[in-house]
Amino acid sequence: MPAQSPEQIIRQMFEVFTDFSSDPATLTDFMAPDYRQFVDGREMTLAEFLEHAIALRNALQRLEIDIQQIVCQGNQAATVHIARATRLSGETSQIKVIAFYQFNNGRLCLVDELTHVLSGQDDDKALGSVR
Repeated sequence: MPAQSPEQIIRQMFEVFTDFSSDPATLTDFMAPDYRQFVDGREMTLAEFLEHAIALRNALQRLEIDIQQIVCQGNQAATVHIARATRLSGETSQIKVIAFYQFNNGRLCLVDELTHVLSGQDDDKALGSVR
């Protein structure tokens, strides 16, 4: 089986990330053990990222990711995407995310994101790193 491209990995990871019926531990299949994520300057390890995924599943009814732009070069990629979140209360928000990705041996080892709330509540800015 040929190795997956960074674009395929990102798209499949988002599918699992937004499928709240899936096991969050499945996300580790996409990530290197030394994975680091920075969201608006806050750092997360792989374990903390899994806590984040679980916290989102507990706080939201639904999460959709709409990749608007994706650029890949070698072991790096970048996206501009819109995260559409529906809270348990039914309130919705849209957050624009600009993200840089780095891969090591076909697994994500670094994600660096900046977020901007397009619509929703002021505390929606924290959704990108909630734990």
